[in-house]
Amino acid sequence: MSLRQRVPFKFSDDGTEDDHILDEQEQEELIEKLRQQSDAATRQYTALVQIVIALSCLLHIIYLIKRDKESPLYALLSYDSPSEAIPLSTLFATLHILLHLNLGLLLLPSAHSAIRFLSSLPPSLGRFTPLPVPVPHAITLITPALAPVLALLLMREWPEIVWWSITGGLTWFVYNVRRWVIENEEEIRELEVAQDTRFLAGIYDIPEERQN
Repeated sequence: MSLRQRVPFKFSDDGTEDDHILDEQEQEELIEKLRQQSDAATRQYTALVQIVIALSCLLHIIYLIKRDKESPLYALLSYDSPSEAIPLSTLFATLHILLHLNLGLLLLPSAHSAIRFLSSLPPSLGRFTPLPVPVPHAITLITPALAPVLALLLMREWPEIVWWSITGGLTWFVYNVRRWVIENEEEIRELEVAQDTRFLAGIYDIPEERQN
């Protein structure tokens, strides 16, 4: 029986044929470096998106407490303000504020204290099943479209249509950010699994001995 060590990872700075073969420790350091870079990028992008969500949520709160229910975009664009808001504007504004809060929760890591607290809450009594908190994107991608569709049907001006579309745009943006984060985590996990598999289970080739 013979043993032959296999080293699966290769690294080259300039793409030449003189590749540097990484040993087990170097592979671990490389994977850890990639994980740290991924975590840093995730924290940076998440913080920026959280700021955007907070500013948008603040605008919706201001809209909710205003009496005239006028879109803030009318002050930026040269359009005449509408004589009245769309029907159920207060309800839609409240719904969009709740959706903003849900987007903020979706961006938090599962180990965050707020997520752990919400997960520890007991289910409501009765036969009705409560919605999970935070609400998944499968539900929140459809809900923000109600108000802009109504504004389109009522043939409102573009500032009002765009105003009611902000929450839907943020929801789609957060969905793609979370998908990017998940894909990065899966790629790092695949590298770790590949390393563990090759170094723990397949680090040696053990050819079978042939009996004469």
